[in-house]
Amino acid sequence: MERKWVPLPPYRSLLVVDVKDFSGLPGRDHAAVTDAIPEILYGAFERLGAVDVWARRLFAQSTGDGLSTAFDPAALPLLVDALPGSLQEELEFRARVDGLPALRMRLSVSVGPVTDPNPGGVSTGSGEARVENHRLLDSDAVRDLLTRSGPATRVAAVISRRAFEDAVRSGYAGVDEEEYVAVPARVKSYEDTVYLRVPRPTGDLLRSGFKPPAPADAPAAAPAERDTWSNHVSGVVHGNVVQSRDHYHGDRTTYTARGDNTVNTGSGNQFTGNDVRYRDRRRP
Repeated sequence: MERKWVPLPPYRSLLVVDVKDFSGLPGRDHAAVTDAIPEILYGAFERLGAVDVWARRLFAQSTGDGLSTAFDPAALPLLVDALPGSLQEELEFRARVDGLPALRMRLSVSVGPVTDPNPGGVSTGSGEARVENHRLLDSDAVRDLLTRSGPATRVAAVISRRAFEDAVRSGYAGVDEEEYVAVPARVKSYEDTVYLRVPRPTGDLLRSGFKPPAPADAPAAAPAERDTWSNHVSGVVHGNVVQSRDHYHGDRTTYTARGDNTVNTGSGNQFTGNDVRYRDRRRP
């Protein structure tokens, strides 16, 4: 069957936020928190003098513990530069004045072609860029930032490679490239380099950085076997020495004579030799 071309959907700046440990909140607070998320984002845009950007959002769909939104691509520099810090400030303010639990959020930003809202159907903002944005939000790379930081860290942000290149590396965003940390991310079939930013790092993020530390119980790589020539070798083999032509085998080391060689087996485990190669299989 011949595939026909179709028009490319318009490019959009995509934003998703998610409340950390939403399921751990008391059930009585779930509805109030869900309703508060758009208000919190409005407050963050208001702090930036960008209420008009928020008002022109193309869609805003609740995910229960978060919100998925889309904007004109011109808003991308705002989303990756100023919004994470403004959202941090808004969440600090809300913790002081609202009766809700203190909230912490993950924020992800991507850019790409997605469909516009469909008045006659349920599809809104469909496309790979939107799938990517949700994969970013679910990645261990950004989840780890809130796990290893203290309560004062309210926001951890992750942006896609394309969003970084289009808005940060290009210079359109006011944030310096060095304020984002590049890390690999893998979620289901998605795998790419992503960029992390934390407006107010605390805890282990200050001590160890944004990249998660290697597991303490990770096994050390086994050292490679050594194959070394020596003009004279003498020592003790931990095991019986058996002569087989010019090869002398211990239980952990093999010795190969290249020239004249003498083996002293008087005690069963002594050796000496000239111009002997030994391959050491011992491990620390």
